[in-house]
Amino acid sequence: MSSATQHEGKGPKEFTIIVNGREQKVSTNVLTFAEVVILAFPNPPTGDTAIVTVTYRNADSDRREGTLVEGQKVTIKNGTIFNVTATTRS
Repeated sequence: MSSATQHEGKGPKEFTIIVNGREQKVSTNVLTFAEVVILAFPNPPTGDTAIVTVTYRNADSDRREGTLVEGQKVTIKNGTIFNVTATTRS
């Protein structure tokens, strides 16, 4: 029996990740920049002066650590860690 068949009927897989030091549960193994920002800041800063930086480590991608920019995505696994910072340019 293939591993895909074994998981049928168990519902979606859940991944536990860390975002800004807080444990979060997600149901997909690929997260976009925007999805990570929403996990960190339910009401993210907006405007021309708002800058959001997303770094990650322990990912399940070719690059296990790095920086995400708007429009990018990363494949995660249990234990992937994200640090999201918001600053305002003056």
